[in-house]
Amino acid sequence: MGQENLVRIVRSEISRGWIGGNRSCNYYPCHYDGQDCTFCYCPFYPCNDTRFGKELDRPKMNDTVWACDTCLMIHDTDVCKHIVGEMRRLGITEPDDPRIKDIFPSAAKIYLDKDE
Repeated sequence: MGQENLVRIVRSEISRGWIGGNRSCNYYPCHYDGQDCTFCYCPFYPCNDTRFGKELDRPKMNDTVWACDTCLMIHDTDVCKHIVGEMRRLGITEPDDPRIKDIFPSAAKIYLDKDE
């Protein structure tokens, strides 16, 4: 998927706000039951937090890429509601707004506190 298309999708997600589950999504059968579909793509990518992912070497490309394929945080309803609320409170409407990264610590805390 091209960067322009990704930006368009995330912009639409920010504008739309919280939706919860979306069983009509073509990709939903691949997801877990109860998944929150507010964000199809993580607005924090790459978060670079090793609790949620890791750097993978790409020898053929001579670089690394952030891999967070096992992270489910962005599909947690409480986290999604928090992120949408904070984006609205801060007036964030664009996916490249640097303030999005400021929401990550509180979103991560909400998610990680569930495991305690």
